[in-house]
Amino acid sequence: MKYLVLLGFFLAGAALADPPWSAAVKSADVGDTINEGESCIAFSGQNVYCVCNVAERGRVAVIPFGRSTDGGATWTTTWWRDPTGPDPWHSDPVLLTDDTGYVHLFVQFSTDLIRHYLSTDNGQTWCDSSDVSQPGAVVDKPWATSVGNTIHICWQQLSGSSGIYLARSSDAGRTWTRARIDSRTYITGICRNPAGDLFISLRTFDGDLHVFKSTDGGETWPVGLKKTIDTQCTYTSGWGDRAPMTCIAAPDNDHVIVTVVDQRHGNWDVLYSRSTDGGANWSTLSRLNDSTAGGQCKGWVEADVYGRVHALWYHTPAWPTSITSRWSVRYQYSDDGGATWSPSIRLNDTTFTSPVDFMGEYHIIETDSQYARCVWAGGREGDLDLWYAQAELTAIGIEENPFRPVRLPAVTITVPGLFHGAALPVEVALQQPASARLAVFDAAGRELRRLELGRLAAGSHRLVLEGLPRRQTLFIRLDATETVTARATLLD
Repeated sequence: MKYLVLLGFFLAGAALADPPWSAAVKSADVGDTINEGESCIAFSGQNVYCVCNVAERGRVAVIPFGRSTDGGATWTTTWWRDPTGPDPWHSDPVLLTDDTGYVHLFVQFSTDLIRHYLSTDNGQTWCDSSDVSQPGAVVDKPWATSVGNTIHICWQQLSGSSGIYLARSSDAGRTWTRARIDSRTYITGICRNPAGDLFISLRTFDGDLHVFKSTDGGETWPVGLKKTIDTQCTYTSGWGDRAPMTCIAAPDNDHVIVTVVDQRHGNWDVLYSRSTDGGANWSTLSRLNDSTAGGQCKGWVEADVYGRVHALWYHTPAWPTSITSRWSVRYQYSDDGGATWSPSIRLNDTTFTSPVDFMGEYHIIETDSQYARCVWAGGREGDLDLWYAQAELTAIGIEENPFRPVRLPAVTITVPGLFHGAALPVEVALQQPASARLAVFDAAGRELRRLELGRLAAGSHRLVLEGLPRRQTLFIRLDATETVTARATLLD
């Protein structure tokens, strides 16, 4: 029987700064006179999608939508239009996919309304539009996440009963339940941890940074779980950036990381705070970016299913920024919940200048159980287009020296790479006693099963996993003294 095991160490060699990230591929371009920016990405299997704003949104009333059916290798771009009516001025588009593989698009029309659109055919057609925010209210800056097939979206409302709002839908966006979670306003981020707890970060107009937590899927947001991280955030807009973006990620049930673009050190920096106890206590804000000169902005963090945190940010050595500033897009990661970060590397193939001052307020990175994927606005061809790159998670963290001796892990997990049958055999081996947990994920990184194994003695332990979905590639993760993963494809 053939076995395939992916262990928690990697041997490879790379002298260049950009690997293991792929060469940048243009993912959205609707014309050399249009400057794409403010982008979002989502994917399910081999289908990858991106959407973005344009700097000319006052006169261009449609949205660039990029779609790839081969895992991001090639792309087609279309003008997305509201299928239910005319095309008013739009802003802040957001994409996500749910466990079914459906694509959800959120569009903010001017500052009057946030609407939801659903595609059940991989982004080819759109249907079932619905109003997410209350019609007639002034709204801005939505962001969304999903837990299973329940969608959560937050935004700020600036009229009527102003504050930060959260809407939930469990029927693919056909209906929404809205609730105000705080009276303060401005820029938010949202994420979930593996247990399904929700976190919302808020950078207020008056310079405060807060984090809210819900342990019941967003139904309630207890006052005792609302934490103030900082009260002295400062920011002034300039060429290339105009908002103190905040983002939040939870790699496991203990660690949470929140970022904000801040200017307290004289120029833009991406600052971050971390919690090691599920959001109860937070560290003082410190720099995430490893460059301190010039400007660092548009910070984004994302956690993968193995507990690693990935960070994306823009950098320019010039300060203050201007039309001549040369930009690059940088990447870092952390394997220890944000305690330490890798040196940054450049994702874009060449630095670029921006012909317009608005490159968007956010560009993001997303992960599943196989890849980290990111999208950004870059000006290498004169105007701003949307660019895409990806890296296999098993290649991130590669070593320059391919001959370094390998230290065997203290734990191993063995499963058949291909398996026929209803019950999947799993063998766990420990060099010393340890408490262990086993989790099963699908190819999109969604957790399907979790087993608390308790404290296991040293030696081999044979388990049988039943009731797993057929005709799928699954990833099995073992957490004990170290974390290791294995991959198996279940056949009929």
